[in-house]
Amino acid sequence: MAGDLTLFALLLLLGHLAEANMCAGIRSTNLAKNRPATQSSTASGGVAGRAVDGSRSSSWRAGSCTHTASQTNPWWRVDLGSSQCVDSLVVVNRLDCCSERLDGFTVHVGDNPDVLKNPTCGGPQSLSRGNVMSIGCGGRTGRYVGISLTGSSRILTLCEVEVYGGAQGKRMLSLEDKLESLREDLEKQW
Repeated sequence: MAGDLTLFALLLLLGHLAEANMCAGIRSTNLAKNRPATQSSTASGGVAGRAVDGSRSSSWRAGSCTHTASQTNPWWRVDLGSSQCVDSLVVVNRLDCCSERLDGFTVHVGDNPDVLKNPTCGGPQSLSRGNVMSIGCGGRTGRYVGISLTGSSRILTLCEVEVYGGAQGKRMLSLEDKLESLREDLEKQW
C-alpha cells in the first residue's frame, strides 16, 4: 500500500509540474488598501478595517490597529474583490504593547472565504514589537488574504496589512514548490 501511495504521489507530481501562477508586472500599489476586511471577532473597538486603512501607525491610541477577542484560532481577512496574484505582504505589529499577539501567525491566500482553508505563504512567522515584516507569497493567487493564529486564548492584533502583486503570468514550478503544493493537496484529500 505504501508503494501504491508513493506511485500515486509521483504521478500527481508529474501531472502538476507544468505551470503555476506568477505575478507579472508587480504593482507598487497596495491591493488591500480600504478593501473590505473581516475578522473572527472584535474587541475594544479594534475593527478589521483598521488593518487596511493605509496607516502604518503602530500605536493603539492612533486608532489604526485591529483587536480580536481572546479566543481559539483567531483570524483576520481582506477581500481583494477578485482573484489577484499575490507576490508579497507587509505586516505591521503593535509598538506600545502586546507584540506577542503576532507570535506564530500564518498568512493564507486563496479564493475560499474561510481563511484556514486557503494555502499558506510559508510557515508560521513572528514579528517583534513595532516591527514591519515583508512576507513573500511567490505568486499565489486568491481573492482573500488572511492571517491566522493557532491555539486557545489568543488575541490577534494587526496595525497594518499591505498586499502587493500584479497580473497573473506563468512560470515553471520548482520541484520544491510543487512538492509543497502536492503535500497540501494530499492533506486536504486524506
